[in-house]
Parts: sequence; structure tokens; C-alpha cells
Amino acid sequence: MNALTNDVLAGERPASATGLAPVLPPITVGERFGFVVRRLREARGWSQEALASRAELNRSYMGEIERAAVMPSLATASKLAGALGLPLSELIARCEERRTAV
Repeated sequence: MNALTNDVLAGERPASATGLAPVLPPITVGERFGFVVRRLREARGWSQEALASRAELNRSYMGEIERAAVMPSLATASKLAGALGLPLSELIARCEERRTAV
């Protein structure tokens, strides 16, 4: 994994890989969830189809989750967490908005 991936998986909002513009942070919980699932999937070198198969989901539904076109149920989130080798609580924790005290 590279530093950019490590920052994303740790919940930080890094600059883009080119350094020209910052990566816009996901705004809604659905966007954050899709963003985290996609980054975890990519870190494992898996296609959407591979993750969908491991989680027993439809590949097109997997794409909708990553794009935040749908909000998955708790049961679906649990399937995704299991397929990614994480407890559900860890997957959800990675989706929480991190705020620092001013």
C-alpha cells in the first residue's frame, strides 16, 4: 500500500496523487461508505465483481454502493465487511467523519 492509500484507509483526506488539487471529501454518510468500500476493495486489488461475489451481491449493486446511488442495509454492510475481512464495527468506524478540535 502507498501513503495515499494508507491515509484514505485511516480516514484522512489526502491531496490528489498528482498534487494539483485536493481530493474532495465525501459529504454524506452514503458517499463516505462508498468511498471507504471502494478504497478497501482497490487496496486488495479486487474488481467490483470480485468483491460482489465474495459478499454474495450483484456487481451492478456494488457499483451503486460505491457511487452512493443507494444506501446499503445493515445486512448488506455486514456482508461487505465480512468479505473485506473486517468486523462490521471497523468498516463503519472507517466511514465516520473525523473531526479535530480547534
